[in-house]
Amino acid sequence: MRPPATQSKREREKAELRQQTRYRVEFPISCTGDCITTGTVYNLGLGGCKIMSAARVAMEIGAILKLELRPPQLAPIHVYAATVRWTMEDDFGVDFLGMQESERDRLVQWLEQLAEES
Repeated sequence: MRPPATQSKREREKAELRQQTRYRVEFPISCTGDCITTGTVYNLGLGGCKIMSAARVAMEIGAILKLELRPPQLAPIHVYAATVRWTMEDDFGVDFLGMQESERDRLVQWLEQLAEES
């Protein structure tokens, strides 16, 4: 691997993704914005998640979404900006671009709880 100063943007993004732990989860989500859908969250991390859409939708890479994550036994967690990074049939992956600090703190706490349980 090249030193950070000479890495391409894509290489840096891949390295960052590998550094973030992902957790296997399964709970509902609502998406609005460039596309409106509901679905199920799988493979959640602090930087994003995998979503399986409840209905076939034409999700485009780069679409900007607002998300309402509904983890079990918690009030919904809101992400006010996420972008679609990949799509495959009914699944798509999003990177979280922006969320209020209080929402991010709640997500961090919940992910820490998942880490302790695993």
